[in-house]
Amino acid sequence: MPEQNFLERLKNETEARRQAGLGRELLPVTGRNGASVILDGRAHLNFSSNDFLGLAQDRELAETLAQLCRRFGSGSGASRLVTGTTRSTLDAEQALADYFGYESCLILGSGFLANLTLIATLFSERDTLLLDKRAHTSTLAGVRHSRARFHTFRHNRMSHLRKLLMAYPAQAVLTESLFSMDADSPDFAALEALKSENGFLCIVDEAHAFGVLGPGGRGLGRAVADVAVGTLGKAFGLFGAFILCPRAVREHLIHFGQGFIYTTSLPPWHGDMVMAMLDRVGQSGARREHLRTLGNLACKELPEAGLQVRGEAHILALEVGEENRCQRLATALREAGMLVFAARYPTVPLGQAMLRVCLTAEHDTDDIFRLRDAISNALHRESAS
Repeated sequence: MPEQNFLERLKNETEARRQAGLGRELLPVTGRNGASVILDGRAHLNFSSNDFLGLAQDRELAETLAQLCRRFGSGSGASRLVTGTTRSTLDAEQALADYFGYESCLILGSGFLANLTLIATLFSERDTLLLDKRAHTSTLAGVRHSRARFHTFRHNRMSHLRKLLMAYPAQAVLTESLFSMDADSPDFAALEALKSENGFLCIVDEAHAFGVLGPGGRGLGRAVADVAVGTLGKAFGLFGAFILCPRAVREHLIHFGQGFIYTTSLPPWHGDMVMAMLDRVGQSGARREHLRTLGNLACKELPEAGLQVRGEAHILALEVGEENRCQRLATALREAGMLVFAARYPTVPLGQAMLRVCLTAEHDTDDIFRLRDAISNALHRESAS
């Protein structure tokens, strides 16, 4: 039967990926408590969370959410262009625009959808785009859907971007303020100089910086970004995403953005929660300072465990290399009660697997030392086997 042959092909492709050390699994989390999650009835210190400020577990915010659900119900029942836009949605969009210093804002369902919709809608085969080689998959998906011509520049290499701009005059340059796997940032001063010389539109994905980095958590790229993408599912502790942009871009997305038009909107209380979360983000200076302290400590201590460490903020990349080895180390850490994400191909280039450490304001200094010792023990057991 043709369908059986097709299903067999899918099984073979999945098994080949597992055999290469690239298998994926869904972890059944049954509870969360501070910096820990419950897996298989056991608490694991969680170094894989994007809840950078710890707001997703804030009891006061959770009670606000419960009250809003009782008032408005669970879902909107319509797309944004029908009855899925509430007054609070529009107020939240303006509040985000004001806080981050942009003219306007548009909220969408997820960060992936925001990048995909933004890029696929704004550009076409008439345009040329230049993007960082390590740009997020959602950015690349948007570029491909747009059918624009595109070229990638070497990761964070402004000298290579300059050469490409000379060869391919571009409508836009796409990058990120904090790369989530490489744990690094571009030279924004150099990028701003190139923008001044060449006059391109600059789009910056600030998903991992907003709420945490920059004054008041306002990110790193405002001086150069014409358009920025932020997510509400990381430091904001909620879900959804937003595009900060000129009003003309917002109106164009409302009229032509398929990922905005043809989907049910977020719940009717979402805008109220965004404003509550934004207010809390603005008041989270102490949490951000604590996170900076943890990042500095981790940068000092984790290399002592025996792996090369990249990054200087709340996301760190511990270089491993071979995919199966990376997965074995992640498994050993999990057995020791530490949850650390093994980033492997295609999330990172083949042969460049890494342990990705995410720090949150829920961690304390003892957690850093525990992680260091757990990694050291795992490496010692590996070398002894």
